[in-house]
Amino acid sequence: MYTNILVPTDGTEFCERAVQQGVALAKLFGGKVTGVTVTVPMRTSIAASLPSDLLADFDVRTAEQAKKSLDVVAAAAKMAGVVCETVAVKDVQRLDIFIRQH
Repeated sequence: MYTNILVPTDGTEFCERAVQQGVALAKLFGGKVTGVTVTVPMRTSIAASLPSDLLADFDVRTAEQAKKSLDVVAAAAKMAGVVCETVAVKDVQRLDIFIRQH
């Protein structure tokens, strides 16, 4: 019935509970889990006035948080014996494209 369960996460406790439910659903139906998190780029108007090292730090921290959030999905899937793919999407508009492709 369900072959690919899309599990969005932002690393919050609420999302961690949703991850557990998504993984359980995938296991029940013999499907896989796709964990996805969306990071929002800094606004161009704000970024233009900031030093480049601050922008680089923002990008690094955003990527680290995304990885941490997705690692929770991957760990839950591994523990349940469910196949898992994780994706960090860097823009809300790109999320729409990602969803249409999957």
